[in-house]
Amino acid sequence: MPTEPAPYTLRSALTRWFTPRLRRQLCQALAAALLLPWLIGAWVKQFVQPGLHDRAERASALIDYMVLGGMLFSLSMVLTWLIGMWVLAVMQGPRLDGDAFPAEPDAQP
Repeated sequence: MPTEPAPYTLRSALTRWFTPRLRRQLCQALAAALLLPWLIGAWVKQFVQPGLHDRAERASALIDYMVLGGMLFSLSMVLTWLIGMWVLAVMQGPRLDGDAFPAEPDAQP
């Protein structure tokens, strides 16, 4: 005997779309959003040294602010992507088959 599918509730709409593949992609995106700006900032800071750069401390602080800004921008882009994935999943929804479209009375099937 076939079983009836579970009713499509708000809870299932909020949890069913978060598949294991999406979780992996989210972890990768979060790691990239946090690590890439930090790595680029650490690489740029190697060239800012006292004696080689005027006001090295100020330049180093400016690089730190730019890294934080890059991280916040990246995290906002990840959040935007995640909201888009949720909207896509909710708009697709479950597959529901409706009644057949009535045919014209004189049309041949």
